[in-house]
Amino acid sequence: MPSTAVPLNCILACACATAYGIDPVTGIYTPRSPFSSVVDFNPAPIVINGTGSDRINACLVGKNPNGIIVAIRGTLPPGDPDSLPDWMEDFFAEPTTCGNLPGQVHSGFCHDIQSIIVPIIAAVKALGSPADQVLVTGHSKGGAMASLGAYLLNAAGIPVQQVVTFASPRTGDADFRAGYQKIIPNQIRYENYGDLVPLLPASQPYIAGLAALLSRIPNIGAQLAGIIEKAEPWNYLPVGAEYFIESAADGFAIDTSESERDQVADFIWNLGRNGFNIVSTIANAHSMACGGGYMSGACPPSVCDPKSAA
Repeated sequence: MPSTAVPLNCILACACATAYGIDPVTGIYTPRSPFSSVVDFNPAPIVINGTGSDRINACLVGKNPNGIIVAIRGTLPPGDPDSLPDWMEDFFAEPTTCGNLPGQVHSGFCHDIQSIIVPIIAAVKALGSPADQVLVTGHSKGGAMASLGAYLLNAAGIPVQQVVTFASPRTGDADFRAGYQKIIPNQIRYENYGDLVPLLPASQPYIAGLAALLSRIPNIGAQLAGIIEKAEPWNYLPVGAEYFIESAADGFAIDTSESERDQVADFIWNLGRNGFNIVSTIANAHSMACGGGYMSGACPPSVCDPKSAA
């Protein structure tokens, strides 16, 4: 499917999905269908991996008819409850100063983007000309890294025309948001009904309530509540314009003014409806797969079901 047949935000969603084709162990990229055909990289994208213990950090840098796309791979939730606390812990880190980024940002995401930003800059320069627009995207942890990476690309003299993130956790404090949005004024952040990750690290008014709720999860509840409570002294805020994807019952409609309170309520409702099975609740709401909220909210049905275009 040519990339001009679908909206840009959908193309970037598909770029995020196909970036999961980078094997976290070998670093080898295998295009993922149907997403890679929508993105329509030509030539094949450059695959960037961190080294050593940073090999988990990876992205694709490729050219298509829309410009140069930087798609940073994220991390998917684990399939078993025992691994969930470790996965959630990755979203909770004390804010810190990070090079020439404004304000304070998540120390883990700072480290992660610094492990791959130099080859990203080199790849963008190798692929492009000043006339090419540069588009940066990422899902989950990759969304947070996309925001940081876009700012660093600009600082390196590479203007970024658009940043679109999916399921991104919060990246930095109020000073980071103010400084970032002066440079990247048009970021769009997609957040899905029932997805907990875009609410992390939680803001102060909701920490106690989320911790109390998660403490009810069998076996791992106390760990999860303790992780949520770590954010008490922090002040993480989202960046960019919100595109909240409503539930399937509401047709995956986009709401640009969903409050944090309502998002927390949606998560609680979704968790209860799923019998407090937190692994499946988070996995389903956080997924970039066909049929999930993110792909359904950003893309026309023809992307995942070609018959619907007939």
